[in-house]
Formats: sequence, structure tokens, C-alpha cells
Amino acid sequence: MSEHLATTIGTMIRSVRLNAGLTMSQVAEAVDLPLLAYARMERGKLLPTPSTLVDLCLFFGVSSDTLLGSPTVRA
Repeated sequence: MSEHLATTIGTMIRSVRLNAGLTMSQVAEAVDLPLLAYARMERGKLLPTPSTLVDLCLFFGVSSDTLLGSPTVRA
């Protein structure tokens, strides 16, 4: 597991969740994850599967670039 990637994704997921005013339980339930697994993702201890990453993006209404911590490319 890439610790840096897990930490980056976890930080971004937490930030998006807090900005949306949601609890971890609400998000975990919405994307059909056990709360413990979701909490481990936010702490950077567990990488989401590709399908979970897609589910999170759809739920939050953000791009995968956002959750992966990619800087916005400007032309």
C-alpha cells in the first residue's frame, strides 16, 4: 500500500465530508461501507478500492482528481 496515497486520499475525503456537513456514519452508509472501514480510509490506513473511490466521487459530487489530491490544471 502506498502510505502517501492513502494519507492524501484520506485527508481529501475527510475535507470533502466536513465541507458537506456530514458524519462519517452518513457517508459510510451512503456508499455501503462498514463504518470502521470508512474511518480507516479517512485516517489513511486503508486505500479505497477503485469502485469505492467511484462511489465516493459520485456521492460527494466531486472528480476523482479531487479525492486523489491532484492539483487543478489550468490552461
